[in-house]
Amino acid sequence: MKAIVFDQTTKIYSEGFKKKKTAVDQLTLEIPQGEIFGFLGPNGAGKSTAIKILVHIVFPTSGQAYLFDRPVAEKAVRRRIGYLPENPYFYDHLTPEELLWFGGKTSGLSPTQIRERSDTLLKNVDLIHVRRRSLRTFSKGMVQRAGLALALINDPELVILDEPMSGLDPLGRKLMSDIIRGLKGQGKTVFFSSHILHDVEDLCERIGIIVQGRLRLTSSLRDLLSTPPKGWRITVRGKTEALTGKLIGSPLKLCTTGPLTEIQTQEMDLYKIVEQLKEFKCEVVSLVPLKETLEEIFLREIEKAGGKPL
Repeated sequence: MKAIVFDQTTKIYSEGFKKKKTAVDQLTLEIPQGEIFGFLGPNGAGKSTAIKILVHIVFPTSGQAYLFDRPVAEKAVRRRIGYLPENPYFYDHLTPEELLWFGGKTSGLSPTQIRERSDTLLKNVDLIHVRRRSLRTFSKGMVQRAGLALALINDPELVILDEPMSGLDPLGRKLMSDIIRGLKGQGKTVFFSSHILHDVEDLCERIGIIVQGRLRLTSSLRDLLSTPPKGWRITVRGKTEALTGKLIGSPLKLCTTGPLTEIQTQEMDLYKIVEQLKEFKCEVVSLVPLKETLEEIFLREIEKAGGKPL
């Protein structure tokens, strides 16, 4: 059983009298259960529209979307998911405790279940000490964390997060990352959109890159980032003044800090480089392969599509 399936899903919006905009274009994607999947793309790429189709806020123009092999239009299957929008908005006179009570009641939980779940979730998102404080006094990051607690109140099997790191400081991002890993440990599926590539690389098993409404790439991160090195970063100690322009492959960069010099070269034969450095009586301190980064892959896919990152 797949947690998420997009089957040739297309969404076209009308803009004005005759103008139309294709926000999602024939999106076909499958997410198995128990996976953390990162949905990447520049602003306006179609990430949020695709997510809104999943949670049945937006209806596709053509194609289908499924949750646990059932159409997203079925109310029963949507009870198995939790959703955090990109910019959550709540009645600001509510407290986190009242917000979760509302979410629990609409999810069909008993009062005892709501209290137990609320206590656990507010501790997890570090809001237990302000549980009775009005949301209007919260920072954007605190509201985001309250929204995450609300998304989890029904103990969902699938958690859908639209830009979950938005508005969070480093501590908030660490907390969010830990919670996402914890969900994975419980066997749950997490599908989240982001343009913060470090977080995606840190958390996800697979990713998809969408540009201008079309899915350009899907891959496991391990496969994507396990390509052969395109060069080396070598740190040496010794007399390096004579190295410039003389190393095999010509250094891309030569930077000296104190007694150490960092060299970047495109030469692939590491043995030849090391032997040449020995001839210059340089001690090799470290060798680091230069591999294509997720950011480079992301930007390349955008350029191939003729788009620009925003």
